[in-house]
Amino acid sequence: MTAPAHTPPVWTFAGNAKDIQGLLAGSAPDLPRPALLCLNQREAATLLGLPAPDQPEAVTQAAARLRAAVCEAVVITGDEADYADTPQASGWLRPAVTTASPQSQPDAGSVFADAAAQALARGFVAMEAIVMACMARHDALSQHTGTGPLQPRADFAQRSANLPHFSLPRSTTVSGFSALSDADLGLYAVVDSAAWVARVVGAGVRTVQLRIKDAEGPAHRAFVREQIRQSIAAATPAGAQLFINDHWQLAIEEGAYGVHLGQEDLHVADLAAIAQGGLRLGISTHAYWEVCRAWALRPSYIACGPIHPTQAKAMPWIPQGNDNLAYWCALLPTPVVGIAGMDVLRTEQAARAGAAGVAVISAVTAAPSPETAIVQLQQAVQRGRTQARTGVPLLPKPTLTLSPSA
Repeated sequence: MTAPAHTPPVWTFAGNAKDIQGLLAGSAPDLPRPALLCLNQREAATLLGLPAPDQPEAVTQAAARLRAAVCEAVVITGDEADYADTPQASGWLRPAVTTASPQSQPDAGSVFADAAAQALARGFVAMEAIVMACMARHDALSQHTGTGPLQPRADFAQRSANLPHFSLPRSTTVSGFSALSDADLGLYAVVDSAAWVARVVGAGVRTVQLRIKDAEGPAHRAFVREQIRQSIAAATPAGAQLFINDHWQLAIEEGAYGVHLGQEDLHVADLAAIAQGGLRLGISTHAYWEVCRAWALRPSYIACGPIHPTQAKAMPWIPQGNDNLAYWCALLPTPVVGIAGMDVLRTEQAARAGAAGVAVISAVTAAPSPETAIVQLQQAVQRGRTQARTGVPLLPKPTLTLSPSA
């Protein structure tokens, strides 16, 4: 249920303790729930009548109780990390760069709640609002001199040092994958067979992804293995950077150059084995929290999309457009790939936005002459790079209208 317009979208302990207690006690069943509840660990313990939670499991349990009884989404802040429980995703957010403890600054909670409220008002979902609140608070703490009000700078969301790390559902200490041989990914062809890999590499593509879906069972596994072997044999002599989508185990076993994983694959892939094998890693992202999850792993590149509408995959995401692509390219200190719905004009625009790579599927594979299309797309990349860069907005636009679980 969405809170009515007259209900503040963000509740805090200071402003709403009585209402929160009423909902917890079941004595205010008709009270509208807020979109987001922001508490620190001590406040959560007080409301639930518990000792201050000193273990991660206690924090997650407290968040679950509060969300079930009080709000649509909750974030419990702490000295070293914040825990978010939302319809979009749940997990721990930690600063990438250490600042003063938020709990040591009396105004830090207000900065956080105010930034979250402003993000919700702009149409961001709760999980993205929490990320932006983390960024605003970190910026305020990092440049506070000890006098005057605690306040983030207007461009707090353009500073990569403010971008938090977001945990995976399965804990990992892996962070840092091999750098690309060539950070200039250029035209990035995504194809579904070794024959296509050989064809696009032969036409001059130097970044390619083998994406074979729905390949389960021993027979399919053997087929995929052979496709990977043939793709490596085609790409390696040409110096092309070949990424294997999803099939990370086979990629490791066959000595592939790199792996590309979607967000759902991050939950199950052996990231340590990929890193130890020296394979490069690319990660798909669609929203703030997914970027934070990817950034925590320090991959070889991050793909952002969908930039334009696409028929390649059913997704709930709002097409991000070139402004968002320019934002991610400016924010992230790692190569960024723009993906989805690319044609010649859009490829030029993506390059102008700063994309290190522009991923294409049907623009090549469905073209009457793939070789001609590759030449035209590569020329578009070069044209975009010679033009003035797309302006970078202070904030990206929202990317989600639905609320998928993660």
